[in-house]
Amino acid sequence: MEQNGNNSEEESECVQEEEVDPRIQGELEKLNQSTDDINRCESELEDFRQRFRVVLVEATVKLDELMKKIGRAVDESKPYWEARKVARKAQVETQKATQEFQRAVEILRAAKETIALAEEKLLEEDSRQFDSAWQEMLNHATQRVMEAEQARTRSEAEHRKTAANYNLCISRMRQLEKKLKRSVNKSRPYFELKAKYYLQLEQLKHRVDELQAKLVSAKAEYRSALRNLESISEEIHAHRRSLALGTREQGVGAEVDEANEDIANFTMDSDGLSSDRAEGAEVTLEDSLNKLTLTVAQVCEDEDDPHPADSGVSFPSSASTVLLLSSVSP
Repeated sequence: MEQNGNNSEEESECVQEEEVDPRIQGELEKLNQSTDDINRCESELEDFRQRFRVVLVEATVKLDELMKKIGRAVDESKPYWEARKVARKAQVETQKATQEFQRAVEILRAAKETIALAEEKLLEEDSRQFDSAWQEMLNHATQRVMEAEQARTRSEAEHRKTAANYNLCISRMRQLEKKLKRSVNKSRPYFELKAKYYLQLEQLKHRVDELQAKLVSAKAEYRSALRNLESISEEIHAHRRSLALGTREQGVGAEVDEANEDIANFTMDSDGLSSDRAEGAEVTLEDSLNKLTLTVAQVCEDEDDPHPADSGVSFPSSASTVLLLSSVSP
């Protein structure tokens, strides 16, 4: 009991003296930071959602009032405003295709300049040795020129397609503008106000989406920090349990195994005294066997004689004699 108490005290002292795992501090900092991020994102998200609802209600009320004031002109001019929206979308696509085409042209020009430089280095008169580096550069530049030409061809075709679509949309929009000129002019305040509110709502929605993504990321960081702390705690407890098991005394089975191992490995050099005693024991055993043989012979003779003389000596039975011989035979 005293020894167990000492072991417990030693273990408690080891736990107290054990240094705090530096990973714990790092994970706690991540946990605190992610908690702050979650609270901030949730607060900002609720604020922007509320602002979105306010703007949406305001836009609905004002647009309804303006529509009642304008009347049928809003419905009559809708084809023009729809065509105008399609034309703007086609314009954006055309601008994007134009940028891609210009980028492909620049890449092709740079690749051709690289080919010209590599060919110039390879064809210099002073250079009599084959330069594998410039040859490799020439091969790469040639491959890049081919890829750039293909990209330019694709981007040029896309640019022509989008430009043609844009011109078609502009043409249709202008036709509708001439056809519905009076209704368009009358409904212009309504659709301009609608576009203004639509832009505000789009900006608020974009901000809400950003905050939602940040909130998801912060929650993921929080869960990761918790899992890491749990893993570190399990490692520490497993280490302490292994230390506690290592300080225990060996059981009874371990002692028996150790004794058997000592017996198996036991060796001893014989001395003169032990040899003399062994020789004396062998002589005594041999004399006993001789006497036992004589006794057996005497018993056999007595069995032949139906009236043996009483010698006053009791002899062992034949079964006992055989058992004794079996026990002493090598």
